[in-house]
Amino acid sequence: MPSAPTATMPAVTIDLHAHTHASDGSLAPADVVARAAARGVSTLAITDHDTLDGLGDAVTAGARLGVTVIPGVELSVRAPQGQLHLVAYLPSSDPPALRGLLRDLQQARLLRAERIASRLSELGAPIDLDAVRAAAVGSIGRPHLADALVASGHADDRADAFARLLGDDAPAFVPHELLTPREAIRAVEATGGITALAHPATLRLGLRGLESYVAHLRHLGLWAIEVHRAEHTPEQHVGYARIARRLGLVATGGSDFHGPATGRSDLGETGRPPLPDATADLIHSALVDRVASGP
Repeated sequence: MPSAPTATMPAVTIDLHAHTHASDGSLAPADVVARAAARGVSTLAITDHDTLDGLGDAVTAGARLGVTVIPGVELSVRAPQGQLHLVAYLPSSDPPALRGLLRDLQQARLLRAERIASRLSELGAPIDLDAVRAAAVGSIGRPHLADALVASGHADDRADAFARLLGDDAPAFVPHELLTPREAIRAVEATGGITALAHPATLRLGLRGLESYVAHLRHLGLWAIEVHRAEHTPEQHVGYARIARRLGLVATGGSDFHGPATGRSDLGETGRPPLPDATADLIHSALVDRVASGP
């Protein structure tokens, strides 16, 4: 049985955004679930980037440890500016309707990594991409390339690698070949799943522009927006919660956990106020209704 939460553990018991080494997290899926159980998290969504590979192990570990694991995936989607990621919550850990799409996205990620590696060489910071491929358990992302830059002595740490070379405004940045929002939302709907806008601040739109754009996503079928995140300022939390209310979206959130040594939020840390436990019930009900009504 999971150990009881201590006084230092988060009061929240659900976390709807977490990563494993199937994408750019540092822990195996079963280890992420075990850490969640030890921290008192009873419901956890595993949402790796553009892959479902970690879900089977996570669900199995959850059944053993008493953690309800919601299958998910975080899709990289074409944005008007900044970054647009949609977190999908799914009715099963291997929906056939997503297999081909995710296979194509994995190939696009590899091609992007090759282009970034080429730019890094031109900038005098070459990395061994074959070693990156061998070390990556799942899909390759910029964090893997950042680690390669650190290993080769071209960066002090991941933050330095992103700041000087890999970030959105840095010289080695290469944009994704991405789905449109309509394509992504419809693909998720075909599985009986639902979508939430992840880390809305990364769109760089400001609250007024964000609300207008989220209204467009709502028209396409968006179900939720992440309001509860530890890095949100009080002003952002209030602003995103207001957008959710005005547009009739569910306010979700999560830690966006990538590993204990990343300097980011730990499992169950969803900001103040924390993500309400009832949000998990809303997701379960929506998934049941979607599956019952068909795609």
